Amino acid sequence: MPVFRLSWRGHHGGKLAAVGLALGLAACFNATPPAAAATPPLAKAPDGRPLKVTFDDEFNSFRPWVNGKGVWRTTYRDGKAADPFDDRTIKGNKEVELYVDPGFAPAGRPLGLDPFRVKDGVLEISAENTPPQDIAALRGYRYVSGVITTQPSFSQTYGYFEMRAKLPAGKGVWPAFWLVRQDLSWPPEVDIMESIGDPSEYYATLHSKDLKDPGTKVPISPGEFHTFAVSWDPKDLVWYVDGREVKRMPTPPDMHKPMFMIANLALGGDWAGYPDASTPFPAKYRIDYIRAYRFAR
Repeated sequence: MPVFRLSWRGHHGGKLAAVGLALGLAACFNATPPAAAATPPLAKAPDGRPLKVTFDDEFNSFRPWVNGKGVWRTTYRDGKAADPFDDRTIKGNKEVELYVDPGFAPAGRPLGLDPFRVKDGVLEISAENTPPQDIAALRGYRYVSGVITTQPSFSQTYGYFEMRAKLPAGKGVWPAFWLVRQDLSWPPEVDIMESIGDPSEYYATLHSKDLKDPGTKVPISPGEFHTFAVSWDPKDLVWYVDGREVKRMPTPPDMHKPMFMIANLALGGDWAGYPDASTPFPAKYRIDYIRAYRFAR
């Protein structure tokens, strides 16, 4: 997904689009651990280098960033936009969703809209039609969805970053997992995974002022969990799915500063297309875990 110019985000298909807190009282959800044993963190990267875990959320609960505590910010950037709506969508992409959380209070009172649910150790981010009674308060946005970022809690220069997730299907549905700079400048941006409505394929893309990348389409089996990852060091960027290398590029000169992780479920835009009557709602982006590692040597 792309990003900043006051925003973030850019995309393939030959185009680079510029991408575009109170969190109130957001509840934490507890869930029964999954019946099957969780996949343990990696000891080694696919290329054999030893790894050390630096971030690991197994989503046995959801820990929003509230009053300086927690893990996940539920808006873009640092949540300090003068207009809180500016951090809750990417207008430059022509997206049609607004990212919400239980504490979002555009008219002075929390609307209680909650796109996050933890079930059996999996975080579900749901996108759905905006409740009719909330359309006016949300400035006419027809859909609500969710974004999570580690901007307030975790960033890192170099390492191995991975997410295990099941992708939603449907016209105009746009899940992503990506890295952007902790200092909020853009580019660079690493799109570890983006999918536009078809869970049988996704895109891996680098956005950089120093290197051009049209994006790489990667086939996967739909309806299943897959592990999407990128390895980043001073020399190379290498994308993986389920431990298999799918793309390699040199690390560009503008990508040697700390970056943080984002996972979101967008809707609409020129690249993804727009939801229509065929789009199944709620659309659910299911995330089993998100992890980051340093190379141990």
